Amino acid sequence: MAAIEADAARQVLVWDTEIRGFGLRVSPGGAKAYVMQRRVGATSRRVTIGRADDMSAEAARKKATVLAAEFAEGVDPVAAKKERARRATTLRQAMEAYIAAPKKKGVGKGAEKKARTQRDIRVVIERKFGDWLDRPVTDFTESMVKERHAALAKESPAQANLAFRYFRAAINHLIADADEGEAPIIKTNPVTRLNRTNQWADVRPAKGRIPDRSIPDWVEAVKTGLDDLALGSEMRDALLFLLLTGARAGELFGSAKDGYPALRWASVDLRHDKVTFPDTKNRLDHELPLPAQLKALLQDRKKRAGPEFVFSDAKGRMPADLRPAFRRLEARTGISITAHDLRRTFASVASKLDISTYKVKRLTNHISGNDVTADYVEVEFDDLRDAMQKIENHMLRAAAQNAGALSEST
Repeated sequence: MAAIEADAARQVLVWDTEIRGFGLRVSPGGAKAYVMQRRVGATSRRVTIGRADDMSAEAARKKATVLAAEFAEGVDPVAAKKERARRATTLRQAMEAYIAAPKKKGVGKGAEKKARTQRDIRVVIERKFGDWLDRPVTDFTESMVKERHAALAKESPAQANLAFRYFRAAINHLIADADEGEAPIIKTNPVTRLNRTNQWADVRPAKGRIPDRSIPDWVEAVKTGLDDLALGSEMRDALLFLLLTGARAGELFGSAKDGYPALRWASVDLRHDKVTFPDTKNRLDHELPLPAQLKALLQDRKKRAGPEFVFSDAKGRMPADLRPAFRRLEARTGISITAHDLRRTFASVASKLDISTYKVKRLTNHISGNDVTADYVEVEFDDLRDAMQKIENHMLRAAAQNAGALSEST
């Protein structure tokens, strides 16, 4: 074997005289490896047995004998190796393949999933299936799914459902992504057990919001109760902006880890009284008219903010989160809410003011889903100006007018 020299121009193959198809391959660089080559049907297959530096010729010859028997039985060792690798696919690999797959429906169909979506999937999967991630997907049974979902639902029904929706999506993607002629390694998604047994948890949508009768008092607390906090005036203006626009907090402050910026002054057009949120959660740019007092707030903010970001101070610093403000406001008003609850408050007030459902969807930048009628209704930008002004007038009504305002139970 040592006497066989490499050819710098081509690969050299030296065949054994005893076992047909067994030989030594020498690369132009001098690397030597034992190979076995036979036909399987109409296909010629060459299998690498091992590096000559790592095994003896006799050991390679024994493996070649085994391969020769498999070839004689019509076994394609290349296909068999690929099938073994497929069947060894772990839940982690299936999840990563699903995360990397293009979006399958809705706005942005066919595009890469947003960075935030990818992160959210990984966070849920790591927390709920950490002990499953490195197991082959073929290990998971319907009974395992049933038991794990029931255990997770005791802690959080919503999180249990979300975790298994991601699990189901990853397995469905794995089934759908089989090559032509390949049988899926899983015939039935084990999560279907939850459908057949009606085990999905009954999760009601969150309904947190500011009671309508309490909005004036909450607004007054925002205006007067935050200035002594670090970046208090930035938090004050941001909270009022969220309340009066229904915007998402991420659209104001951005996310460094998800790769999108905070709201910039370049997106605020005070001349034409509008603000644009670029590339939002549903992949659309979202334009909103600015009602009178919100425009005045932004004009005043521009005098105090940094040159790039709307809700920064003069040095460009922005609040890391709004929780200090919410804790202060809860202490003063007794109202415990989140930033997203302000979005619900906005939509609730719009509904109370008899603003049409289609305008509310435009104002909150919600996709119409399967609402066929929505495809026929054209809500133009200028149609939203009156709606935004009505909402602002109602939100910013004086506390003294509270007795005559719309009332509701919490």
